[in-house]
Amino acid sequence: MGLTGFLTAGVAFAVYLYVLNTGTVEQARSEAFAVLVFAELLRSFGSRSETKPLWRIRFLSNLNLAAVVVVSFGLQVWSHHNAMLSRFLKTSFVPLADDLWLLAVGTIPLLVLEMVKLVRNKISNGVNTP
Repeated sequence: MGLTGFLTAGVAFAVYLYVLNTGTVEQARSEAFAVLVFAELLRSFGSRSETKPLWRIRFLSNLNLAAVVVVSFGLQVWSHHNAMLSRFLKTSFVPLADDLWLLAVGTIPLLVLEMVKLVRNKISNGVNTP
């Protein structure tokens, strides 16, 4: 749990600092919030199993999760382009290309956690074999 929090917070903070150096505080907040949301949504797929890597679990094995994630992604991106939703969530405009970049960066925690699963499986399989 600590590693998960560290990775997610680290990615969000890195995006915040990067955008703060190149843009406004509002833009940095919006993009840090977006990458945080993306990272958490993606991580929900990896949390379906403590031992099986993501690619060994059928994507649509949990349709409710898939639907919630797709709708949440849509709302997050829409909040950057809809004035009413933007005011409600206090987000600013984020170009679609930046949303894609943030989505890519948001995969980092998931990828690291999936690699941890692989290493754990490799170690446990190596220990059990003579």
